[in-house]
Amino acid sequence: MIYGLVAAFGWGLSDLWAAIAGRRMGSGRTVVVAQVAAAALVSLIVVFARPDMSELGSVIPWLIPNAFLGAAAFATLYRGLQLGPVHVVSPILASYAVVPVLLSVVLLGESLGGLEIFGIVVTIAGAMLTSADLRDLRAENRKRFDGLPWAIASTLLFGVATYIMGWASKEAGFLPSLWFGRLSMMTVFLVAALILWLRSRAERADRPSMSGTTVQVRSAVGLAVLVGVVELLGTIAYARGAEVGLLSIVTAASATYPLVPVFGGVVLLEERPAPNQYFGVAMVVGGLVLLGAA
Repeated sequence: MIYGLVAAFGWGLSDLWAAIAGRRMGSGRTVVVAQVAAAALVSLIVVFARPDMSELGSVIPWLIPNAFLGAAAFATLYRGLQLGPVHVVSPILASYAVVPVLLSVVLLGESLGGLEIFGIVVTIAGAMLTSADLRDLRAENRKRFDGLPWAIASTLLFGVATYIMGWASKEAGFLPSLWFGRLSMMTVFLVAALILWLRSRAERADRPSMSGTTVQVRSAVGLAVLVGVVELLGTIAYARGAEVGLLSIVTAASATYPLVPVFGGVVLLEERPAPNQYFGVAMVVGGLVLLGAA
């Protein structure tokens, strides 16, 4: 559970910073810079750690297609965060945990006790409850959130991609699997970015430029690098937890990451969560207590 909470903090912080960077330099640039930074960092870690790579070949056939799933998940996530609002988009992604939890029970045969199941349900439900202002569900007060469709798509993609990474970590070790997965994902992003750039040149289309002074642009790029670094650190914690523990428990604990961007959205972006979202936070805390007791 500790690994899951560390992953939650890293992912939550990266979501918050990705929302800020995306509004300064665009979601596409943000995700490319972040993924290049993450791939460079994990490669450096592998050079110094020298992990056993002998079992990596057995999971590569799954990690290659998973790179495309992960790339699509990150692209839709950052697009949703760019459109916002953060306290609606990011917490929806907490429901991604339902997919790997179910898959880990069905495919990996993980056995959970009654208290653990109840704790997982309460934790995920609490995270999902923070995803929207229930007052906006009333017909006369319903409003359109541009980032919502992107968040839903990202949720499903992340659910499957996270399970595959957790499974690969168990089979081949967390560091080799993470290293190969990130290099593959970075390659997908760079190829996609190159194709889009060549297409824009061929069509003589005006490409969106980063607005602001040179200092502001550098600040946005630096923030995008930090997005990749903290997201990678969160994923390292998740993969390590999946390697040594139950994937379902690690996933449930990691689902609490929306608490970070929700809090950050209130403090930095002046967003105001609804009362039901505060109740969702209380449910998350209660669910974690149950998991800890179990």
